[in-house]
Amino acid sequence: MRRKRTLPNTLSVVKKHLKRLDPSRWFKQVRDPRKPTNRYWNFGYLMEVLFTGMLSGCPTLRAVETLSEVYEARVPDTTLHDVWVALDGKPLRAVLVGEVKQALRAHELPKEAFPVRITAIDGKSLSVSRQKVGHWSDPIGGGGEGRYRHMALGALHVSNDTRLFLGQHAIPSKSAETTEFRPFLAQLIADYAKTGLLEVISIDAGMVSQENAEYVVERGLDYIMALKGPQQVLFEQAQRWAQRESLPDKITSESHSGNRVIRELYRLPLEGAYTWGHLREIWHVKQTTIDRKTGEETLEERFFLTSLAPQRLSEAEVLQAVRMHWRIENNGFWTMDWVWEEDNAPWTRRALLFVSLLRLLTYNAVSRLLTRRLRQAKTRTLSWKAVLTLLEHACCQLRQHWLAEHKSTPVCSV
Repeated sequence: MRRKRTLPNTLSVVKKHLKRLDPSRWFKQVRDPRKPTNRYWNFGYLMEVLFTGMLSGCPTLRAVETLSEVYEARVPDTTLHDVWVALDGKPLRAVLVGEVKQALRAHELPKEAFPVRITAIDGKSLSVSRQKVGHWSDPIGGGGEGRYRHMALGALHVSNDTRLFLGQHAIPSKSAETTEFRPFLAQLIADYAKTGLLEVISIDAGMVSQENAEYVVERGLDYIMALKGPQQVLFEQAQRWAQRESLPDKITSESHSGNRVIRELYRLPLEGAYTWGHLREIWHVKQTTIDRKTGEETLEERFFLTSLAPQRLSEAEVLQAVRMHWRIENNGFWTMDWVWEEDNAPWTRRALLFVSLLRLLTYNAVSRLLTRRLRQAKTRTLSWKAVLTLLEHACCQLRQHWLAEHKSTPVCSV
């Protein structure tokens, strides 16, 4: 007799992934902020509900309240809000680091995937609102518009198929990405120095400076930095050299959105240029896009500084490396905005940093699931939102299974 399958195979895979990660342990690092006389709801249950709501992509705390009724017992959104805004987000950084290290030990970030490990660092707007949030709220338009932007730097490991956020650093008011780069990198080094995960730091032009480049190299790392107008001397030197170019070192051609894209790479050995003693090469990439309908050509030129020795990467790998940086925008930040609606600061702005860190934990959990556990042909094309739906079902079923085994609930403390 054929055995009846009670769960679809995909859902079983998702449940096994959750058990493997044990996402419930993160809240054990967080202190209960409530007074002893105001602890009707079990703290662990509240944290489980909030995390399940994040895994499910709930857009509001009201939606989390509705989900809690399916999970086990309905928790009012006001209760969730009051606990949420009082939580300290600092312990979540240690949890995030621990999850990344666990993925590294599980060989989910193999070194052989690319000759060097690349970490992309870039700025991200966590939200724009009419409310100030701590000391990291910057007024837009000099404060005349009555709105505030809340910025942070994010770091994403981009040289593997499994792309994990390594950390986040809130940018204080009246500060900038360039000045906050060094404190953030120092934090990342303290967290990951012994893992070998930090090797090459890739940054956009907004954080490029000689001081930042020296800071990276002095700590035994290498850099890839986009070069634009603000670095005037180097930028003009690169442009003058570009006028004398003859044959490219590498040409590639591919189809993108129906258009033909041709990339030409020119490598300029330029050691120690203009007091940049650690500079080894300037990469010049010409990208020509040919419109499939009109045949019109659009040329884009980009320059990159690097301290990598020329033999570390081949020409094809150089082109891969410069495109890998944009994974932090196209895969990381875009997913946060589209799937979790980060720009709208769902749930509450008063707990903005805690919410954003928990969202990073959730992103990493889903990224590991998509690239390591759901690689079969029938699940490879699942969207992020479809996976969040599966995670919601898996969390609720795991909770019901736990209740059936223990025959008691830790929902209330009294």
